[in-house]
Amino acid sequence: MFYKLLLETGMRKGEAAALKWSDINFKKKKINIDETLDFQAENDDELFGDTKTFRSTRTITVSASLINDLRYHATWQNQNKINLGESMYRHDLNLVLCRNDGNHMPKSTLFNAFQRIIKRAELSDYLRIHSLPQTYAVPMLRAL
Repeated sequence: MFYKLLLETGMRKGEAAALKWSDINFKKKKINIDETLDFQAENDDELFGDTKTFRSTRTITVSASLINDLRYHATWQNQNKINLGESMYRHDLNLVLCRNDGNHMPKSTLFNAFQRIIKRAELSDYLRIHSLPQTYAVPMLRAL
């Protein structure tokens, strides 16, 4: 789900990692991006910060397919909360993309998983997670 969001929205990895359920308007098919996650934060008070630039704060319209995938992901996440035990889950973060216990995903987990996907797909080792927002931008520019 993390990589699909990067590919289909052009979000940066920190923006996707900071995405909260309250940022998604399922009915209007819109996602509000106004924070980024600081992967090196030393405590919860420093975990979320402003987006990279002023113009990075934005609302984007997304496809019905992505909205359906997010709904499915919410259902899976809710079932996981029940299985784990409500008291063990980090409800306070309200993250869309998180570990099974609701905590944010470490940067190393995201990068390692991305490298496994690249290897399995037999794509170039030069492709990096930072390339995904640009991958989104090219078709959007062509559509103009």
